[in-house]
Amino acid sequence: MTSLISWVGVDSRGAASVHFASDSRISWPGVGAWDQGRKLFACRRYPHMFGYCGDVLFPTQTLSQVTEMIDSGLIGVSPFDTIDHCIEHVVATIESALQTYPPAAKKKFDVLYCMREGECMRSRFHLRHLTFDPAAAATISRLDIPDKSGAVAVLGSGSQSVRMKLHKWAESHAGGTSRAVFSGFCDSLQSGNDPLSGGPPQLIGLWRKSPPQTFGVIWQGRRYFYGLEASAPATQDGVRWFNELFEVCDAETLARKEGAQPQPRPRGT
Repeated sequence: MTSLISWVGVDSRGAASVHFASDSRISWPGVGAWDQGRKLFACRRYPHMFGYCGDVLFPTQTLSQVTEMIDSGLIGVSPFDTIDHCIEHVVATIESALQTYPPAAKKKFDVLYCMREGECMRSRFHLRHLTFDPAAAATISRLDIPDKSGAVAVLGSGSQSVRMKLHKWAESHAGGTSRAVFSGFCDSLQSGNDPLSGGPPQLIGLWRKSPPQTFGVIWQGRRYFYGLEASAPATQDGVRWFNELFEVCDAETLARKEGAQPQPRPRGT
């Protein structure tokens, strides 16, 4: 299964960003687990991003194809389309792929989808929770954008553990911030409370302008990108790195980057 979360960052002018985070564990009953599975997908040209939980094989393959098709202009989605138009084409593409998928292999899965209409101060973020179940028709649930920073959706087998850790951080002086959400999420993974969630966190984000960004994560003294360890030199890679406290880090030293805002852990978390 998975731990999957989405949260919104809000400033004095409204919603400023949306982030997705997930774990990296893929489990097989009676076989074991693998902690390097990709679960988040971000377009490189256009403001769309996805995350999934539940079944692994179908969404892993299909969401990677959907993001590439959006970027290549092959899915009927343009930078000027509304959320209603985009969600119609995204769901239709996924359902079309499901029709040719072996019936015996079909399993339930959920998708978090975020897109942005417009740019800068005229931009609007939209979040949808999609459920694909072989026993029922696909459902689309709107997730309202809050007027304060905080989690919007917590999905997967690890959701109860994540919510417990989020509650602790929300009660601290860091409550109501993006770092409180990401740190609580990381605390849940480190706790091992959900045996089906584990491995390094994955992190992507979308702002008022430009396409989404994929971030590297410093986890237990190593660098990870979409769940895979990054072993190559990182001096010229252009990737922004965060640790479990949501501090901006130096990819070489793995320590908080010089000049970056310290994010100390509050007592009791």
